[in-house]
Amino acid sequence: MRNKKRKKNIRSWSPITTILFLIIVVVLGSTMLSLLGAQGNITSISGGILETSLVTLNNLLTPKGFKYMIGNVLTNFSAFTPFFYLIVSFIGLGIAEKSGLLEAIFKPFKKMKPVITTFVLLLLSVLAGVMGESSYAILLPFSAILYKYLNRNPMVGILTSFLGLSMGYGVNIMYNNTDLVLGTMMENAAKVDVDKNFKFNLISNLYMMIISSGVLVFVGTIIIEKFLTPKFSRRNKYEIEEKQTDKKALFFTHITFLLLLGFVIYGIIPGLPSSGIFLDMEASGYVEKVWGMNAPFHQGIVYLISLILAICGFVYGFVSGNIKNNHEYTEGLAYEFKDIGTLFVLMFLVSQLIGIVEWTNIGEVFAGNIIETLSVLEISGLPLIILFFLLVLLIGIFIPSTEVKWNLISPLSIPLFMRSNIAPEFTLFIFKAADGIAKCFTPLCGGLIIMLGLLQKYNQEEEKITLFGTLNKIKSSILLFIVLWLLILLGWYLIGLPLGNGVYPTL
Repeated sequence: MRNKKRKKNIRSWSPITTILFLIIVVVLGSTMLSLLGAQGNITSISGGILETSLVTLNNLLTPKGFKYMIGNVLTNFSAFTPFFYLIVSFIGLGIAEKSGLLEAIFKPFKKMKPVITTFVLLLLSVLAGVMGESSYAILLPFSAILYKYLNRNPMVGILTSFLGLSMGYGVNIMYNNTDLVLGTMMENAAKVDVDKNFKFNLISNLYMMIISSGVLVFVGTIIIEKFLTPKFSRRNKYEIEEKQTDKKALFFTHITFLLLLGFVIYGIIPGLPSSGIFLDMEASGYVEKVWGMNAPFHQGIVYLISLILAICGFVYGFVSGNIKNNHEYTEGLAYEFKDIGTLFVLMFLVSQLIGIVEWTNIGEVFAGNIIETLSVLEISGLPLIILFFLLVLLIGIFIPSTEVKWNLISPLSIPLFMRSNIAPEFTLFIFKAADGIAKCFTPLCGGLIIMLGLLQKYNQEEEKITLFGTLNKIKSSILLFIVLWLLILLGWYLIGLPLGNGVYPTL
């Protein structure tokens, strides 16, 4: 009875209390493991050869550790980019909602069947994964507003979008700079120890990306409707300030939107007069020009979306009369910031948690030992695929960054899979599928924290929002998505379907 009561108490903790508890656990855990001499071997590629280095676990309860925790508070917070993405996103969404624009756009879809709404939102979320981490800051608040005006529970919209973004992270039908970076790492790992002639092709897994995205959306819709939606109130109880739709204002807004969209599209087309202003012209391929780390489009996509929303919201509000002066417009810019103080505190604390986890090297030590153990096991085929998938899930708890994780895993895993007659492209796809799922339950993922904060903003249930309580509600959906992904991967491997043009799961 006491154990059950303790578990219930932990589940009832607020997200802020939970994150504070996790910080204490990391501090004490790092001390204990450091005193026990915890360490791991990390294999990397340097100069075309494999190099192994020893990584030790740093103790936070030392003078050096205290200096880090105190001296890097602002540095850790400023490095937490989801916070800044969310602020920019809220500005655009706020004026678009305050002006009545979003209500006018969503109103015609009120009679749409719930299953169709779920399908459309899942599809949009899977495709939006091309924006990477910033997609959570845009899609999650958008989905809440969408469901609110469709008279559905905004909390269901938030969780649906969160699951879609995570499950389709990096495996949807669109490519970005992360795909290039991961592919380059894959090529280096394949060349260094097995096949010096191996070449990475960006679209080598195109067929699998298209089909798996479709399966995720179709089956995911069933999972959401059967296992997630019934856990919440069906109808929206959130207060709505209804406004009359102004067709004239909507017409001018559509014209404005098309002009702005045309400007953005022209900005990512190279070779035309004065075009390509949002491209990194020093990059080699087009994907890198658009999505590279130095590409203006990639760096400013959240700002561009928010700016378009703000301008369109102003046009609709001005023509319709819903916004009468500059003071009301200013109020609209801050409209979405209501009831999100807890979210900002959460983000601050999580940024500190991420910082100390990285400083202690817990993730690297854990990943190093796991991958080294996997590399010496004499398994291949289906058992190897399943075990690798599950190990990536575990590593993702401590290392949410896709690129950092693959940099640690690829030097040993790619040669291991190639010796088991499994293609590097298929190994990378397994990794990306597991990496996306891991983002659903690690508190180090910015998307999870945004999701928790928005659930508190739109909470209509008697039960309060908690980290463990929320994970418990989506637990069955996550498990079913894990099973679905394993079925897709194992089925593809057994049947031997092509990943892309001339590329197969086996060598």
